[in-house]
Amino acid sequence: MNSPIRTNQVIFKVNISAFNDKYDVFRVKTDDKYFKHGAYIIDAPFLNNSVRSVLFERGNTFLVLMDRNDGNFDALKRTFDSHEEGDKITFSKEDVSLLKESEILQLLLNSMSSQKSEFLKCNNLTGHFYCFHNEWLRHDKKSEKNIIWQVPCLELRITQDMKLCMSMHTFTSELLRKKITFGARKFEEYPKYVFSRKSTLRRKLKEDDEPAFIMRQLDGKKIDIPFIDLQDIRKYRKSKVGMLATVISNFNMEFAGLASIEFDTIKEYTALDYSRRAQKENLKAIQEMLSVQSIKIVDQIGDEYSDRFCHEVAEKLLEKYSVKATVGKRVSKGALNICVIHNAAYYEDIEDPYKEKHEGVAVQHITFEDFSGKSEFAISTIVHELLIKKDILSGQITLFDWNALGYQEEFCFGCAKCDNGVNRYFFMNIKPDGSFTFTESKLDFFNMDQYHECVEIFENAKAKSEDIQGVLKNSNGKINIIKGTDWITLPELFAIDAELLEGNNKLRGRSKRDELLTSCLDIKCFEQSGDTYYFVGEIGEGMRNSISHSTNIRRIVKYKDAPDFFEQLLPLMSVSFVKNGQLTVIPFPYKYLREYIKTVK
Repeated sequence: MNSPIRTNQVIFKVNISAFNDKYDVFRVKTDDKYFKHGAYIIDAPFLNNSVRSVLFERGNTFLVLMDRNDGNFDALKRTFDSHEEGDKITFSKEDVSLLKESEILQLLLNSMSSQKSEFLKCNNLTGHFYCFHNEWLRHDKKSEKNIIWQVPCLELRITQDMKLCMSMHTFTSELLRKKITFGARKFEEYPKYVFSRKSTLRRKLKEDDEPAFIMRQLDGKKIDIPFIDLQDIRKYRKSKVGMLATVISNFNMEFAGLASIEFDTIKEYTALDYSRRAQKENLKAIQEMLSVQSIKIVDQIGDEYSDRFCHEVAEKLLEKYSVKATVGKRVSKGALNICVIHNAAYYEDIEDPYKEKHEGVAVQHITFEDFSGKSEFAISTIVHELLIKKDILSGQITLFDWNALGYQEEFCFGCAKCDNGVNRYFFMNIKPDGSFTFTESKLDFFNMDQYHECVEIFENAKAKSEDIQGVLKNSNGKINIIKGTDWITLPELFAIDAELLEGNNKLRGRSKRDELLTSCLDIKCFEQSGDTYYFVGEIGEGMRNSISHSTNIRRIVKYKDAPDFFEQLLPLMSVSFVKNGQLTVIPFPYKYLREYIKTVK
């Protein structure tokens, strides 16, 4: 029997009567069209000790949760009357029975900012809920003062359809403001925060003289926190999933008898596992292709360091693929060309060889500064990119055995590309023998072509701000649509915590992997309310200790009277040549489409 798939769909239970006995909820409204994100007035209620939390998403209202007290109305009035925009503010007590379930849950979640924890710190800032682990903090290691430079935070947000979403934000000290490029929004316009005595962030007051933090990242920098880390209990608890497990456990303890949270599961699904055997077969196929195709490493830098680097790349190609590459100065038409150049910063005031066009030739650029010391995965990526470009030139898929799938019909894959504010629409038609053609189409009611319906789908989605990641059309003209959702999968977060807490660090064996991590591995497909959903996780066989990112669930929508034919295309994601050793999250022909689009002016 399959282990269930756990998702971020929240099952929330609340005792409304107990909630009413303990809390008051007020709705605060402005006469303006909306509250600005980060406006001080949203944090102002925290000047009152009875305020437990504030909830703000967008628009001209926000909610305030307070300990139940007959004096709450007057206390809030004094707070807002003292504010310079107080004359625009009105507020009223809410009937809790009229609140959305998501609002009640978010208010309670936001109130956890007042709890004490050894390593977990929670913040309710401008109506949002942020938490961080003490070990996430970025310090000035050179100074004895141990100055905090950055505070990476995980935001936990409940959607209206009761999904718990996680997103990372970084608060950076104003001491580093010179390393941030400000555009239309200047530094002075950002809300400022300081560390409170509880070692959490709070709004900066006039009397505070310590350095403030703003929600911005440093230029060119990104702080990554792993989605899950299974090495030991300490590393697990400072991963995103570990933090979530701690927050939910604390929530259920703090509100015992009043409210509780758990996550829903999906029990019926089909699975497509990716085996290491298939990976080895793919490697063998690539070696055979390269044995009849020369590779040339083109040194477009031309100094002793680049020469040494080019020969190192040649050695790695020989080691992994048993292919002998040549090294030279010019691109060769009869070869797959790896061009070694400097990164973009080097060519700011001189001609950049990356911009040189090589019509009808497979060329892949690598930069000396960024590629040095990279692993075998990087070499694999370069080879895969070259072979894809070679396939595009020949109009034939060779990197994947298309015939082995036994398709008897032609399939069309379509995507949209925004070009200077204008959407352009591209399509790839693949025949049963793996040969293909590319076409660009546009919305034209006077000259409608075979792609007209697909273009209309993209146009309508753009008008509705829908996340359409691709359209698929079969030989009968029937269309399936790939849509993004805010639905993600979660591992068995509490069971993992218990296993690691007992010292069991061997969680990647087959049985434990299937029991605890099914939701995050391989390709799974299921049906719900008449639609097909699928997700693509990590390769289960031989997986590493950590998973970098969450796994998104995508929805397949049948257009008009179309049947669901997407499931037969699932093998097109069971390939590791698109994402550097990982499975691709949409059918791999979209990679070919993206590469083709780069060549179109």
